Amino acid sequence: GISYFLLLVVFSSCKKGEQVETWTEFVDVFFDARKTALADNGSGIFIAAKYNGFPIEWDILRQKIKVVEGPAQFEFYDTRTGKTVAEKTIDVKAGSKEVYTLFQPLMDAPVSFVDPREQEKEEAAPAGHIKIKAANYAQMLIPFTKVDMKLFIVYFDEDWNEQKEELGIIRDVPASMSEGGYQILPDGLREGIEIYSYVFEFTDHETGAPLLNHGGATYNSSAFSFGDFQPTPVKKVYSIYLTPFKAWGEAPAFIKNGEDYYEITTRILFAN
Repeated sequence: GISYFLLLVVFSSCKKGEQVETWTEFVDVFFDARKTALADNGSGIFIAAKYNGFPIEWDILRQKIKVVEGPAQFEFYDTRTGKTVAEKTIDVKAGSKEVYTLFQPLMDAPVSFVDPREQEKEEAAPAGHIKIKAANYAQMLIPFTKVDMKLFIVYFDEDWNEQKEELGIIRDVPASMSEGGYQILPDGLREGIEIYSYVFEFTDHETGAPLLNHGGATYNSSAFSFGDFQPTPVKKVYSIYLTPFKAWGEAPAFIKNGEDYYEITTRILFAN
């Protein structure tokens, strides 16, 4: 690995000509690639970094790259092809806590930088509600020109029976995070509900017809939770995106596409 300190040997021009040694400390730069398909796809991590033209160690889980202070060019590349997918030039300063967030919803989508502070100005959701901005990147699995998404809460009652309640609908969901606005929906929580998750159903905006699974019943997305996000969101404002995820094999609950079977997963991009 790379040493944490770089020894710079400087020959000074003072009269005795003595050798002066100075230590330059490495500093952390934070690049978060966890919202890229290259890093989160079920098969492996296919994104890596270069610093001023040379490959450098990047702890993707902890988001850190260790470099020296000063101007720095970072390149991010697909390890399978060597192709550069994103670049960023910054002036590295010690103590900076800025996190540069990379976003790539699908493997064949471009990688872009998004600002985690983008939704900080959004007002909090009212008590008992959540505020959601959604984007649908799973169009390959949904044959509707315009898609509505119904949000449900799934929980166990006191007799450990699974219950599912519709909370509301997000109409005409856009195909990109850069479009659309926030919608307020009930969070479905009340006293006695402790273990719970959320799922979506998908309907044709024009006809109301539901998206069906391989078994011919209404399809339910993979279950997800807003509570997993750290730090815990205070305002309950979320930007979410939906993506296709290749399933382990054939099952009635999955969606068949070509010869393969898929789930639609919900991922949280921002949470406040």
